[in-house]
Amino acid sequence: MLYIIAFLLFAAGPILAFIPGRRIPALSAWSVMTSACILAGIQAVIAIAAGHNQSLVALQLPIIGPLDFVQTPLGGLLILITASVFAVALPFVTHDANLYPSARRGLFLTIVMLTLASMIGFFSAASIAAFIFCWELAALAIWGLITFETRQSKPVAAGLLTLALSELGSLAGLVSLLLLAAAAGSPQLEAIASAVPEMSPTLLMVAGLLAFFGFGMKAGIIPLNVWLPAAHGTAPRSTSPILSGATLNLGLYAFLRIDAPIALHLPQLGLIILSSGALTALIGIIYALVEKDMKRLLAQSSVENMGIATAGIGAGLTFAAYGHPFLGGASMVAGLYHMINHSTFKTLLFLGAGGIDASTGTHNLDELGGLMKRLPALGTFFLLGAFAIAALPPFNGFVSEWLLLESLLRVVEIPDIPVRITFALSGALLALTSGLALTCFIMLPGSALMGLPRSTHASAAKKAPLTVVIPMGLLALLALLLGLAATLILPVLSRLAAPLLGANPTASLVPDFFHIPSQVPLAVRHALDPIGANLGATFLPLRSLVVMHLNQGNAPVVYAMSTLLTFLVLIFMLATVWVLARGLRRRKHQVSRNTLWDAGLTRLRPEMTYTATTFAAPVRAVFQGFFHPLMEEKEERQGAFVLTRSYHQIITNISERLVIQPVIQSTMRIAALLAKMHKGRVNTYASYILIALVLVLIIVAGSP
Repeated sequence: MLYIIAFLLFAAGPILAFIPGRRIPALSAWSVMTSACILAGIQAVIAIAAGHNQSLVALQLPIIGPLDFVQTPLGGLLILITASVFAVALPFVTHDANLYPSARRGLFLTIVMLTLASMIGFFSAASIAAFIFCWELAALAIWGLITFETRQSKPVAAGLLTLALSELGSLAGLVSLLLLAAAAGSPQLEAIASAVPEMSPTLLMVAGLLAFFGFGMKAGIIPLNVWLPAAHGTAPRSTSPILSGATLNLGLYAFLRIDAPIALHLPQLGLIILSSGALTALIGIIYALVEKDMKRLLAQSSVENMGIATAGIGAGLTFAAYGHPFLGGASMVAGLYHMINHSTFKTLLFLGAGGIDASTGTHNLDELGGLMKRLPALGTFFLLGAFAIAALPPFNGFVSEWLLLESLLRVVEIPDIPVRITFALSGALLALTSGLALTCFIMLPGSALMGLPRSTHASAAKKAPLTVVIPMGLLALLALLLGLAATLILPVLSRLAAPLLGANPTASLVPDFFHIPSQVPLAVRHALDPIGANLGATFLPLRSLVVMHLNQGNAPVVYAMSTLLTFLVLIFMLATVWVLARGLRRRKHQVSRNTLWDAGLTRLRPEMTYTATTFAAPVRAVFQGFFHPLMEEKEERQGAFVLTRSYHQIITNISERLVIQPVIQSTMRIAALLAKMHKGRVNTYASYILIALVLVLIIVAGSP
């Protein structure tokens, strides 16, 4: 019932925006659309709490077949994430929509709501027709958001690239679903999943790969990830939080829905998902490091984070396929957790990028700097988002990445050497990715917020709109809470992962430490009590404060950590430093103040400070062979004399260089050969028809 009301409000909000005027129509549209998001979120929470599937819509269409929708707990999680991202992004979306005339404003908000509605439908789809219909509807709506600024060439080009790759991925995914449906004898997704054990391994591998790389296009999985930086970098600034924080999850859900049942019976597919995710993560963060456009940098970082979540899903499915469902649960939960975390901190950072653009008129990092003094609230929240995405404790990114890396180490329990090698290499790639991500998100706030303003845009920055600052504050708080409340969230995600893996890993990841009797051995309890593991046992509604992996061997605790206890230690250390500093300040006679040696430099100029380009110079040097850049030379002449000469590097994405461009070149060559057939004589065409008829007659005559 709540979904019906929500969908009606999705339609009513944009209609209100068509009313002439500015403040009242925009405020009315925002309140209606936000109410719809809240209702959808409440229904999603109900679905998660219910723990079972519930039919929503069942239609039987001629020719097409069943168009069914069902409410599932896992789908409820995705709907909750999506509705939350849209809810916090809508104030900024409405703010920017109000800059258009009323007709354009209504059209813009219509596309936004169409994106949300199609995503909710996709996460509820129960049949192939519903699945593909909502996928295509979402793809068209995303294309509409990217190309809404139709008077500019870059958004149009990025939108066409996105649409072309999206249709290519959709075709691959549709072929996969049709192959599986034909083998299962049913177009229902649940029936297909149940029939997977009876299908041939060859069919499963072909269908699984088509689905993974086809639907993976939407998640930015290599090699079809070249659209993402272009699309997010040129899309209207207010839609970037939606595109990155919500729509990328479409691909991850498709993996869980289509590939998960296959990988549980075909572990090779799980290994491909794991290794592809790890490689995608590394490539994404490498390209993010050399970007000076803030939006493109964040888009490349989205590729990285989608790769991390995908690697968690692949590792979980592989563990379960080899008979270790509890280890699989740890990796799968890490992947789901990182999906939530990415939606949180990436929405926060894209809102910050949009707010900086609104304040300065640019998102070029080399032209920013010094914004922390001019935009203190936005700068603080943006910095907290950078801490979260860099996986620094006690923020949410640390929990999911730590849990994933720790779970990958448990591959020693699988005896197969190729599997161990794949896990080891993937773990190494993810560890390198984490280090580079820390470097990247030191560079981003450092070049954008710190130092001196490097342009008139930055020095004349105006106040950021509240429609950006307030949602950023809420998301920064959520990023912290998602990190501190890990032991509250992990049991929920474990319960959602249980139907996929056949086991609930809650007792292994978050054992009941607070209550007696407990799964935790008594010796372990006594060892952990002195560090505060039993803190809050009498009043907190939790199983424990410690995330640990229990094992029934000689060493019962394989790993353990607590973000909340880490947070308390950090607060204690900061408070101690503050008290000591205050004490020293009161004793002024013990503190000497001297002028710092400035090496003769009277004033630091903006051009002397580090920019994003100079910060990334070591990365460019280390990965020079990987980037394979093209050098563009420009000269300014006065007669026969060269006045200035400058060089500019053009870096092409490796997927585009090794996959996309060769395919395009091969296609063009084939098209050129076929074009020659169009320039012949009429007699030649008649000869073609005659030869074809003779061949058909020979085949028919020879058939029994």
